[in-house]
Amino acid sequence: MNVTAKNVQALATRKHDENHALRRCVKEQDRLSEEELDQLVSDIARRVWVGFDCTTCANCCKELDRSVTGQEIQRLADALGLPEEDFRKRYLEGQVGPEEDDEESDQQGARWRMRGKPCPFLKDNKCIVYEARPEQCRKYPYLHEPAFSSRTLGMIERTFTCPIVYQVFEELKEELPLGRRHSEWEPW
Repeated sequence: MNVTAKNVQALATRKHDENHALRRCVKEQDRLSEEELDQLVSDIARRVWVGFDCTTCANCCKELDRSVTGQEIQRLADALGLPEEDFRKRYLEGQVGPEEDDEESDQQGARWRMRGKPCPFLKDNKCIVYEARPEQCRKYPYLHEPAFSSRTLGMIERTFTCPIVYQVFEELKEELPLGRRHSEWEPW
């Protein structure tokens, strides 16, 4: 079945248990090192990405919460031709503390939550500040980041939003048939 922005949530809902079984498999398998698993995920992601145009989807921009660092605020304000204070009043709703797994928060201090959904910089499924977009947006959906096995819960959540992540999980099930019984993924 073709995975689209409109059907990804329903497909991910049907595959939720399978994806958690895959998570257990990934965490318990010893066939691949962490680096080999990261490379496999990255290779699958690259292959899937070739066949998908993110501007036909933009679910990440429509549905996800976003936050920015002080540096990103300045870069975005400059890109929009706004004074930083005007940018803050128009686009930010409050400060949030550093997140434990967010390396950039640790380096930059606090983050600020962007106001509302969809992202105010989304126009016709395209980012109007693409070159200045925050690091969260640049890295999303985090398929090329290291330590995939320790990030699988977050990745499972992304299967509900991102057709690319959904498809990567489906292909990863084919590559790692460790938990497979009767051609279906089941809990061990």
